[in-house]
Amino acid sequence: MNRNNKTSSITEAAMIAGILVIIAFLSSFISMATLFYPTPAIILAKRRGIKYTGLSLLAADIIISILLGATTGFMYFILYTPFSLALAYGAYRDESANKTLLYGTAAYMISFVVLILSMNAFMGINFVEQLKTTYMESYSMAEEMLSNIPQGLNAQDVDSALENMKIFRDTSNYIITNLFPAMVVMVSVIASYVNYLIAVKFSKRFSININKFVSMSHFSFPRTFMIAMAALLLISYLLGGLGVNVSVIQLNLFSLVFLAMVLQGIAVVKFFLEKSQMKKSLKTLTMFIIIYIALFSGMVLVVAILGLIDLSIDLRKINRAV
Repeated sequence: MNRNNKTSSITEAAMIAGILVIIAFLSSFISMATLFYPTPAIILAKRRGIKYTGLSLLAADIIISILLGATTGFMYFILYTPFSLALAYGAYRDESANKTLLYGTAAYMISFVVLILSMNAFMGINFVEQLKTTYMESYSMAEEMLSNIPQGLNAQDVDSALENMKIFRDTSNYIITNLFPAMVVMVSVIASYVNYLIAVKFSKRFSININKFVSMSHFSFPRTFMIAMAALLLISYLLGGLGVNVSVIQLNLFSLVFLAMVLQGIAVVKFFLEKSQMKKSLKTLTMFIIIYIALFSGMVLVVAILGLIDLSIDLRKINRAV
């Protein structure tokens, strides 16, 4: 690499580090901003290589520690730097979109576990209990505000709102207590997918090529997915026979399998809609209606069963898992 290219690479890495710091600063006010932290790193890796991406992320961690505090810097170093590097490495190596998604998901999950263990070891903070406490306090504040509304003003609506609030509170408490591992997996997948998708959308503007995801209609889990899940469930039952409490593990496995089959079922529906002779706008509307009905009218089980059937006998005859 000649001097001009090296200077350009360092300059671009410094600019990306600045953007990462801005994202971290914005996340103090808008928590969702953190989810987009890896996107600049993916673009930089594709343009300048993984070495400059690593230097940019490390510089950002140091600046974040100085400006936002050591605790925040530590969180970004443990959680978001490996996550960003994994996605950036997949794009740099020109891996398929799904393989890069796997890299990002695995890195995020492992980093999340390391972060939780580190918080417990060095700060004495139980992450799950802290999360439960935060949610319970927010619900208590909302309930107190509703309870203080003058009785003459729509008392019936207030009582109904309070009842719904209690249901949401109990549901949230159950999910955090029992389904936290499944939540981590889902957040890992969603965060990886969103960042990679945004990077793909911006790739043309930066004169780079990032492999795109295949159409949702041709998405499929590999058939070994069910074998792997069945093996994990069998192991959990064997552990249960040895007196180990595995109810939470089994609940999380069932939840992940169910969500996977719902996703597979949606892919099947989209595949056959695309095969139909309907107009594109009508296909989109029909797909939206089907998903809405499935999610909000209790028909989601039908979609999951459809996905399970497709995984078993290949209804779409695509003959490949992507």
